[in-house]
Amino acid sequence: MIRSLIQMEDKKLMLLYQNGNYMAFETLYLRHKDKVYSYLSKRIKDDDDTQDLFQKAFLKIHKSKNLYQSKYDVLPWFYVITKSVMLDFFKKKKFDTQEFSDDIHADLETNIYSAFDVDNESMLSVNEKEAIKLRYYNDSDFTEISKILNTSESNSRKLISRGLKKLRTKYLKD
Repeated sequence: MIRSLIQMEDKKLMLLYQNGNYMAFETLYLRHKDKVYSYLSKRIKDDDDTQDLFQKAFLKIHKSKNLYQSKYDVLPWFYVITKSVMLDFFKKKKFDTQEFSDDIHADLETNIYSAFDVDNESMLSVNEKEAIKLRYYNDSDFTEISKILNTSESNSRKLISRGLKKLRTKYLKD
């Protein structure tokens, strides 16, 4: 049973978890906890706050499990919830969230996570789509992206930059 859960894709695990299988969630947690923690630690300077928000994020994921829809990938859904918890934290502390962003395209990040599906953006090249998904959905660094796309680190940055420029033009004009 445990071995079959480990080999199962995220969407199926999430559906099992929605139906009360807590081992499915344990598998998802073990698979993605480091990525979620890394996402927070890059944006939060205080380790105690990072730990606290990490716990709150997974608590909110647990409480929101029935809101998950299988048309969404699980990890980006986790990131959306984590980002929501983080923004609530900033609002509560009355911080300016822009100073904690590690990316110059922070205002576009919300669109990437929740407002559209990169796979359906026909204006982007295949490599631009993949690079954006790796950077923002998987929180991959440019070295990882360049290896996966079999290109230089510099070119992976250019792919993301060009893709984001196209998306910015489309989504920020509306």
